[in-house]
Amino acid sequence: MPRISKTQKIRGFPFPKVSWYTKEHIEETLDYESCDGDIIICSYPKTGTTWLQYIILQILSKGKEFPSYNEALFKTIPFMEMAGRGPVDAMEGLRIYRHHCPFHLIKKNAKAKYLYIYRNPEDTFVSYYYFLQNVKEEKFDFDQFFEEFLTSEIEYGSYFEHILSFLMHKNDGNLLLISYEKLFANRKEGYLRIAKFLGEEYYQNIVNDKELLNRILQNTHFDYMKNKLYFVHPTPKEIPKGSIKIVEFFRKGVVGDGKNKLSPHQIKRIRELANEIMKGTEVLKEWYG
Repeated sequence: MPRISKTQKIRGFPFPKVSWYTKEHIEETLDYESCDGDIIICSYPKTGTTWLQYIILQILSKGKEFPSYNEALFKTIPFMEMAGRGPVDAMEGLRIYRHHCPFHLIKKNAKAKYLYIYRNPEDTFVSYYYFLQNVKEEKFDFDQFFEEFLTSEIEYGSYFEHILSFLMHKNDGNLLLISYEKLFANRKEGYLRIAKFLGEEYYQNIVNDKELLNRILQNTHFDYMKNKLYFVHPTPKEIPKGSIKIVEFFRKGVVGDGKNKLSPHQIKRIRELANEIMKGTEVLKEWYG
């Protein structure tokens, strides 16, 4: 049976093999030299990346900037594997961009700021499954994709090794680790923590202005974002006349949905693998107690 997850190996690592992920842009991402002050959003797919990028943008702009999804993707907060370095180089002032690469593959700058969001693996897998079905416009086998998710040959490699690559640098002063579940449980506290990391000015802005904080909380609520944001696929320059496809990027945005979709045996296997790779880490305690 053909693999569901189509990958291209670049420097020994599996990246998505689709037309809008070119080898040139991926290599530009890996080789990119960040500037002092850059803000880089890092994540594995379907762990809360879009949510985090709009939280950051709202904090930095005092609740003003809320670009369309495609505008954010290629201009406001460029996704480097798709957009390449061009849109980042063209940015003036404070630069924000994102990627899905593990920590060890990217070039680091001690004066840039990195934010990494991670999520319970069961929820991540289920969200990833439905997202790929939507984008690829085909139904594929849930159980087969589960088996691929547990390997290091899926797009962006092993989820647990990806998290571990950042977790090993948890004490770096310019890296903020963000738990999706903790952020979901207490958005106000999480937003203040993110603002503090971005800079004292941004923290003071929302601490001292309850109306601003409430506006940011409203603008980044799941329901609001689901109604406002969608992904035009393929990218505008690739769209033949009359064939625009709208992809709903948000599905449920809840915590614990993985338990409803995975079998008890699958949950057992995913947890055993997490314990094997991430043994002794605080993230495991967050997920499983």
